[in-house]
Amino acid sequence: MRRKKKLALLYLIPASLLIAVLVFASVRALRAYLPQRREQNEYDRLREDIRTGDPEESESSFVNRYESVMAQNGDFACWLKIPDSVVDYPVMKTAEDDPEFYLRRGFDKEYSVAGCLFIGGGCNLDSDSFIIYGHNMETDTMFGELDLYADPDYALKHRLIRVGTPTEDRLYRVYAAFQTKIYAPEADVFKYYERLGSLDEPTYRDTVAQVRSLSTIDLADAPQYPAQLLFLSTCSYHTKDGRFVVAAYRTDAD
Repeated sequence: MRRKKKLALLYLIPASLLIAVLVFASVRALRAYLPQRREQNEYDRLREDIRTGDPEESESSFVNRYESVMAQNGDFACWLKIPDSVVDYPVMKTAEDDPEFYLRRGFDKEYSVAGCLFIGGGCNLDSDSFIIYGHNMETDTMFGELDLYADPDYALKHRLIRVGTPTEDRLYRVYAAFQTKIYAPEADVFKYYERLGSLDEPTYRDTVAQVRSLSTIDLADAPQYPAQLLFLSTCSYHTKDGRFVVAAYRTDAD
């Protein structure tokens, strides 16, 4: 009998440890999941706010579309949507002395692992070239699916990017996607994040050429000066400080 009790105790201890580990892991997962779920619910609500009608008659109707969003957060710059993808979010823009304010803050300005999509420093919606940053979330939210553009078939089916501002709807066409890294001392690493703001024609053409040379997908057309350039940038884990970037240009045609 005593031997059976000892055997039972030997089995009970590891079983108890396993249960404790599972409980701990579950609690951690819930702590990570629940805030992100609440944030996604908030974005769902914001999406409903802007689906109040399509602007057809005047510029004021654009303002009306985003009036509720702007009233809730004056840092709202535009709405970014890639049709048939998870990318369907507000984009924020803050002062140049704190351009990464939304790196770890949600739309409500409270701490958030996912942060918000935001326009980087040194540029804005009216620049010759501007950039939108977003986290590569494991839950595939925010820019978690951006690296799907490495697949040529996916890129061809998702070439159009829609940007809604308080005054107009814009259309951008993807022409390249590439992996790179930041904080690189190598002189030959293309620093796309420095090709923002105002670009003269030679710099513009060099930027487009550099982007196309790095692209992992081969798309037929390319922007022509002075079509506005747009970069979408997120983290990539192929190397330290890696980034995955989608490059697009403004167009009037679908």
